[in-house]
Formats: sequence, structure tokens, C-alpha cells
Amino acid sequence: ALPGEIILWLSKQEASSAPCEEKERTLRDAGTCVGPFSLLQPNDARAWLNAGAHHALFAAGSTSGDTAALLEALDHAKSSEGLPAERLVVQLDVSVRAEEDCQSVLEVVEALAAKKGSGCRECEYPKTVGIVSGVLIVLAPSAADADAEARKTAEAMLFASLTPYGKQDRLTVMVAGFESRVGPSAVAEFHKACIHLAAPATLGPVDLAGTSVGAAASPAEASFVPPPFTEKTPLVDVGACLAACTRSDRPDKMYATLVDELSGASLGLVYSSDVSLSAAVRKGRGIYWSRSRNSLWEKGASSGAWQHLIRIQLDCDSDALRFVIQQHGVPPAFCHRNTLSCWGYPTGMRELQATLQARMLSAPAGSYTKRLFDDPILLQQKLVEEAQELAEATDRDHVAAEAADLFYFGMVRVVAAGASMADIEAHLDRRALKIARRPGHAKAARTQAADKILADAKLAKESKAVGGNAVQSQSQSQSQSQSQSQSQSQSAATPTSHNWLPMAAMLGFVIAMKVLYRDLSEVVVSYFPRGGLARGEGLTPLQPMSDQHLDACPQ
Repeated sequence: ALPGEIILWLSKQEASSAPCEEKERTLRDAGTCVGPFSLLQPNDARAWLNAGAHHALFAAGSTSGDTAALLEALDHAKSSEGLPAERLVVQLDVSVRAEEDCQSVLEVVEALAAKKGSGCRECEYPKTVGIVSGVLIVLAPSAADADAEARKTAEAMLFASLTPYGKQDRLTVMVAGFESRVGPSAVAEFHKACIHLAAPATLGPVDLAGTSVGAAASPAEASFVPPPFTEKTPLVDVGACLAACTRSDRPDKMYATLVDELSGASLGLVYSSDVSLSAAVRKGRGIYWSRSRNSLWEKGASSGAWQHLIRIQLDCDSDALRFVIQQHGVPPAFCHRNTLSCWGYPTGMRELQATLQARMLSAPAGSYTKRLFDDPILLQQKLVEEAQELAEATDRDHVAAEAADLFYFGMVRVVAAGASMADIEAHLDRRALKIARRPGHAKAARTQAADKILADAKLAKESKAVGGNAVQSQSQSQSQSQSQSQSQSQSAATPTSHNWLPMAAMLGFVIAMKVLYRDLSEVVVSYFPRGGLARGEGLTPLQPMSDQHLDACPQ
């Protein structure tokens, strides 16, 4: 739930090996900048970027004072491993004793920055990125006999010189080691200047000395100081810093907070305060401020519909917050009306997923979806069949209709396996971060397997049809004599054209009841299948539905 990118600092051994499971999970769950890597071994950075790291941090090392040598090393690293500039960050170490010490690093920054920014600090595209996307400028700690006033003046000059790069979106600027600017107020100052402050952080409050307040850390945690920091580097309270960066023009100083799912779907609008922000970050839960009760509101504390907090974001002018959460509960409901969203029920793929999950637990009699859950062979055949029909579709609407059929069967498979749309989107997001790409050629073995599945399905359908005809011919002779005697005994039969009236009355009653319960869509699906009738295949309500027509509208 950190409101920014996490710098995952690696030892030399970790940097040269593949990420472990725990670190891979960190890469998946948060935006990470991983490093530092050596410019002489760019293949290590490539492996971590492929694993899901957003940025790779390269240590300039001995080239930090030689601009030409640094640019040459970066060019070789990018070309040899295909590393994109928008995914690279360079660490520049600076010894700050006076203003003159900052001039050399500013020359390097100018050489690395884009000539013109994109106008959007959130956008990093190759055309708007320079040699790299960002820099991490690390200021060395002051010596015991250093001139404190000279250090303060040098830091002020460096701060003023770096501000235009961030504000004009020419370069993402991260700094560490500023001694004259510490604490939440300093973080807010950096935030307004579009500069990111890198600092060791805690999720709880800290005292004036920068020491974490609360439960004592384990010996391993207490002794670990991530470079480039020292034991004297104060911790920052993430919640307090986030509140300091957020502004409000309301008399009560509340912040409008949009609550979103990881997919981007909005669940509702709430309000946050400085206190609730700190509590939310510390507990990793959806915690807000109740204006009616004038107190903290931890969502789900009494109802059980709690929220796992994934990320907090500020909008472009820092006067509104966005909580990205995972909603829990049975059902997972954010609204007090027991719906997921305060804006009603989901639509599209989300509605389909919710319906399939409900059918998995309890399906009405004759449910085709339940039949698919219970018959994996049938589901496999329909997946292959619909994929083929999508591949063969030509016009725009036909393609969309066939894709809808394939998505339906695909989501049945997803729900049956216990997966969800969020899992699918997470895989897509991770693949978008990969650098290495496979050729993507068709696999002959899979094509042959698909052909066999289709052939088996066709054979099974033909066998079923032959069996049905045999039974029908055997029963025809038995029914002829019965029908003759019945026709003689019926002196006044009801006209065939009126046989639909009782069914229509029953159907009208059911539809009326379903409308009252806001479930009309299920009635339409059940009585007028969304296939032949909607696509004009020549059916009328009185004609029987053949197997061909039923397959065209599986819902």
C-alpha cells in the first residue's frame, strides 16, 4: 500500500541470481525499482525486468564523473540486452561539500534527460524518454568536521536545479541523503517539486529522532540498513508523508477518496483524514473517516466485508485519493445494500463472472452452465469449437458475437478452476513488463489435437442423432393406433393455433414475477435463446429448436 515505487535493494549475490518466490511476489504486488546492477552485467537486470520489476537501477560507479564514458556504457548495456530506456534508472553518487560539487552531477543529469518532456509525469514512452527514464541521486553523509551551512546551501541549489526536470517531465528524479530536508513536511516539499524522496520507511508512527514507535523490531530488522543509507538516516512514516502530500479545500480537511477494485472498477466514494490514512497504511486495510460518526471507519469490521489495501494513489493535483483494494466478504459487497458497488450491479465480463460463480454454487434445473461445469469433455469441445468459429468469422458483428461465445465458455473454464478476472489481468500486466518475447509460431501438435477434439465431438453428435431416429421410428407405429382412436373419440378438438395461449399466459406471469425481482435477463435467456431469434435465422416461437440452433445459443 505504499504510495509510490518501492526500491528493492539487492546484494551482489541477489542481483546476479533469479528472484526468489518472495521477491517475485513483491514484484507482482507493487511497483518496484530493483538494483543496483553493474553496467558490465546488464543480463542480470534483464532477468529481473522479465520477472516483473518496473525499473532496473544501474550503479554509475566509476563513470559517474565521466559523462561520455557513462553514456557509452549505457548504450552498450541497452543494445546488448535490448533494455528499453523507459525501464532504466541510473544511480549517481554525489559528495556534497559545496555548490561546486553539484555542478558535475547536473551535467550528467542534463545528458541523460529527454530534450522535451511529454507533458504528463505519468507517461513514459520511448519518444518522450531520454537515455534513461530516471536518476537516483545519492548524497554522501557529511563528515564530522563538515561545514553545515555550506552543506545546506549546496542542497538548496541542487533542489532548485533538479525541480525543472521533474516538473517538465524530462526525467524522473529521485533523491536520497538530504540532511536539511527531513520528515513529512520535507516529503511534501519534494512532492510539490515533482521530486521523489527515497528513504527507509515504516508503516507506523516515528518519534522526533526518526525512530519507529511501537513494537520492537527483530534483531535482523534492527541491524539492517539498506544502502545508500546509514544508521543515522531517519525513518519516514509513510501514512504521515502521504497525508502531508495531499491537500484539501474543505473546512473539515477531509480528502475525497475513490475506492476501486484492482481491475479499475469503481466501488464507491468515501472520505479520508490524516488519521485514517495512517491507520489504513499501518494495517493494510480499507480504513476511512466516517463524517456521520466523526470517527474511524474500518470497512467490514462488523459486517465481515473487509478490504485488503493494495495501493494508494493521489490524483494529478493531489486533492483526491484513490484506494485500490480487494473486496472480501460473502458476498463481496462494498455497498450497504449488499452489492459490490454503490452504482449497482456489474456489467459485461464482471457480470458474467458473478453469474457463473453463482451457478457454480447453485444452478436452476436445466441450467446449461451447470451442465458444462459437470461435463469437462463437453466444455473442452465447446471451447475448441467456438475458437474455430471465431477464427472463421469475417464481418465485425459476427466476430464480436463469436468472441462473446468464446468468452462465455472461457470464463466457465476459469471459474471452474477457481480463478478469476483479476488473475487473468494480473498475468496480462506481468506479460506487458516482459522484455524477452517468444516467436509466437503456431504449434502443430496443438492444432492436430484441436482437430481431433472437433472430430470426436462431431462423431458423438451424429451417433446421438442416429439413436434418436431409431427410437422415433419404433414408437411411430405404436402411436398411430392410439392417435386414431383418440381422434375418433374427440368430437371437438381445440384448434392447434390456440395451443400457445396457456403457455403465453404462464410465460407472462413468470416474466412479471422475474421483473419484480430484477431478473428479467434470465427469463429472456431461458425462453427465447439469444441465438437464432436474435440473429434472424428464420425461427418463429412455435418452431422446435434443433440441436444446431441450441448450439448456436448455449446460454
